[in-house]
Amino acid sequence: MPVPAIAIHGSGPGSRIARTADVTFQGYEPYDRVVTLSFDWDRLAPEPNPKGVASLYQYLKRYSATIGAAARVGLDFGVQPLARWIGTVQARIHQVLQWALAALVAMLFATLVARLVVLTPAARIGLPTVTLAPVQWLATAVSWTQVALAAGITLLIVLAGLRLLLTMSPRPVLVTFRSIALLLAQPVLVIMLGLLVAPWWLLVAVFVLLGSIAYLTGGVSSSLFWAAALAAVTGLRLRWARGTTSGPLKAALDAFRYLGEARYRYRIQNALEKAIGQARTRVGNEQDFVLLGQGMGTVMALDSLLHSRLWRETDRVLLVTMGSPLRRWFLTLYPATLFPEQMESLVESVVRRLDDFRWVNVYRPWDYMGSELGLKPFGGRDVTTGIGERRIIGHADYWLDRDARMSVQHGLVKLGAMKPPPVSRQEAEHEVPKAQAAAGFPVPISLRRPLKAVALIATVAWSLWWVATGSGVLVPRGLGPSELLETRGVVVDAAVTHSREAVELEGGVTYVDHWGFAFTDTSGVAKQLSVQRDASDAYLWIAYQDFDGHALTRRVRAACGGSWLHEVWPLENMQASCTLDGVRLRYYPLDPSLFDLPDFKQPHSAGAPLRAWTEAGVVATVLSALVLTLIVLTVRVFRLFLG
Repeated sequence: MPVPAIAIHGSGPGSRIARTADVTFQGYEPYDRVVTLSFDWDRLAPEPNPKGVASLYQYLKRYSATIGAAARVGLDFGVQPLARWIGTVQARIHQVLQWALAALVAMLFATLVARLVVLTPAARIGLPTVTLAPVQWLATAVSWTQVALAAGITLLIVLAGLRLLLTMSPRPVLVTFRSIALLLAQPVLVIMLGLLVAPWWLLVAVFVLLGSIAYLTGGVSSSLFWAAALAAVTGLRLRWARGTTSGPLKAALDAFRYLGEARYRYRIQNALEKAIGQARTRVGNEQDFVLLGQGMGTVMALDSLLHSRLWRETDRVLLVTMGSPLRRWFLTLYPATLFPEQMESLVESVVRRLDDFRWVNVYRPWDYMGSELGLKPFGGRDVTTGIGERRIIGHADYWLDRDARMSVQHGLVKLGAMKPPPVSRQEAEHEVPKAQAAAGFPVPISLRRPLKAVALIATVAWSLWWVATGSGVLVPRGLGPSELLETRGVVVDAAVTHSREAVELEGGVTYVDHWGFAFTDTSGVAKQLSVQRDASDAYLWIAYQDFDGHALTRRVRAACGGSWLHEVWPLENMQASCTLDGVRLRYYPLDPSLFDLPDFKQPHSAGAPLRAWTEAGVVATVLSALVLTLIVLTVRVFRLFLG
C-alpha cells in the first residue's frame, strides 16, 4: 500500500519538491511507494511587499515586536521554583531594557537629524551657533540611558550566574546571553530589514537626500560615504532580497516569528494537521506516514509529533530532517520552550506516543543553522552530505541537492525503529509556554487624542516662545575672548606708543602699524605688549581687529602735536614714535596677551544689531519648524524599535 508523505518547506517549487521526494524513496522498503504532498508554510502567512512609507512602517513594527518577544522567550524555564522566579525577574528586566534601548535609538536619531539640518549648516554659513540647548539635553539623556543599559545588562548576567549555581547547568547563562544579544541586535536587524524590503524609490530618495545634506555641509568627501552605503545596500538587495527577504536573515526571522508569535505557530500547526489528514484520506493508509522537513520545516514537524492530537499510538512515522536548527537553536538557546530541555526527553516523548518512530537527519558540514542532532544513541541516523561535488555550505535548497538526496538514501538503509533512552528521565509533561508579549504603550484609547492635542499645543507654544525671545536656542560651548574680558578682565592705565613704516612689496607699498602697550598689573609687575598690523588691510576692513586701530592712531598722533591730513586714504609713513599715556587697557589676568581697549572698541555697521537678531531668529525659526517633526519621528522610531 502506498505511504502518504508531507514535504514541509518554505517558498519554493512545491510540485518539483514532491516529485523529488517520491524518487528519493524508491527501492527502500517499506517506503518504496511514497506519495508526497507539498506543504508550503510560507504561503499561510506570506510576507507583504511594502509599497509605501505606511506599509513599510507596519511591516517593520510587526517584525520588531516579533524579535522582542522571541528575545524573552525561555528566560523563565526550569523546574526549580526559585530558578523560575529569578527567570521571571530577568524577563521583566529585559522588558525595561528594551524600553531603554528604544529610547536611546530614538534620541540618537533625533540628535542626528538636529545636527544635520540645523547645527552643521548653521556653522558652515557662519551663524553664531555652537550647539543647541535641546541637543545638550539629548546628549545628557543619552549618557544616562547608556549607563542604565549597562547596569541592567550587568544585573541580567548576575542573575544568570545565580541560576547557574542553583541548577548546576550552563543553560541559564546561555539563554541570558542569547536574550542580551537579541536585545542589542534588534535595532540592527530592523534597520537591515528595512533596507532590504523598502521600495526602491523610497530607498534612493532617502540616500540622495542624506548625500545632498552631507555634500552641502561637509563637501564631496562626506557625500561619498552615503554613495558607498547605497552601493552596499544595493548589492545586499540583489543578493538577498527578491521582493522579500532571503538568506540567513530570513532564516533567523522565521525562527523568531515561530517562537514569538503564538497565533502564527497555531495557524501553521492547524494547517499541517489538515494536510496530514487529507494525505491519509487520499492514499488510504491510516497507520504509516512520512514527514520530510528542511530548516524550520523540521521544527514544525517535531512540534506536530510532540504536541498534536492527530497522532495515534498505532501510527508508524518516518521523520526525515534536513538542515535542522533543533540542537543549535532550540535546544541550546531556547531550552524548555517548544521542546524539552534535553534531547533524551524529546526522543522519549515522541517514541512513547507512536507505535514505530524512525528518524534520519541530513546536514551540511558548514550549515550555519543545521547540525548533527546526536541520534545514534537512540537508534536514529545523522548523515552528513560531506565534501561532495555540490554545496557543502549554506542552509538553502536541500531538496534539489543531489548530495542531500544521496545522504537520505544512505540513512534509509536498514534503518530501525528508535528506542526510548536507557535511563528514562522522570519529568513533567512538556507544555509549550505562551509567548511573551512585546512591550507596548499602555495608554487607554480615550486618552490618546487628548494627549496628542496637548503635545501639539505644547510644541507650538514652545516654538513661538523661542522665536519671540530667542532664549534657550543658542548655547555657547564656552566663553569667548570678548566674554572673558568683560566678565573677568582687569582695567589698568597703559602708555601706548605708535609708529608706522612703509614696506615695499613686489606689487607696491604697504604700511604696517606698530603699537606698544606698557602697564603695571595688579601685582605690581611691569608688562610690555606689542602688536603690529597691516594698516592697509585694517583700513579696508579686510583684517579683523579687537580694537579700533584707526581711531587709536588718530588719538596718539594728535597727542604728539601731529595731524592727519588725508581723510579719504589716511596712510603715510610715521617712522617717528609717538606715546600717549592714560589709555585704558583691559586684560585677562591668566593670559595678559588677551586684552582690548574699552575706549577704542571695534565699530560695528549699522546693520549689525539687525543681523545678530536675524541670526538667532533664523536658527530659532528653523528649529521650531522641526520640533514637531522631530517629536513625531522620535515617537515613531521609538515605537518601531520597541515593537
